[in-house]
Amino acid sequence: MAPSRIARSQPAQDDLDSIWDYLAQEASPEIADFVLARLYEAMQRAADNPLLYREREEHRGRPRRINVFEYAIFYEPLPEGDGIFIWRVIHGTRDLPRHVRRPKE
Repeated sequence: MAPSRIARSQPAQDDLDSIWDYLAQEASPEIADFVLARLYEAMQRAADNPLLYREREEHRGRPRRINVFEYAIFYEPLPEGDGIFIWRVIHGTRDLPRHVRRPKE
């Protein structure tokens, strides 16, 4: 059985890089590694079962949302059903309606 796919938009990849940089500077590289590992684990869970989390109707495009610590991962199932497309990974206190929209692929 092929592993589930996780496709990330460029904004999502930039988000992950920024999260790691911030945590490594403000806390430690070990804490940054720990948080990123939990984010990647959550993404893998969603990729293995793309419909696990409910659609968020309050956002355009109706992405699904996973909460990990204070971060929100917004994604949609891939059309082929074999994984997910990550839109953004952002801190939950940010202006979510402003930042959550389907990125150009």
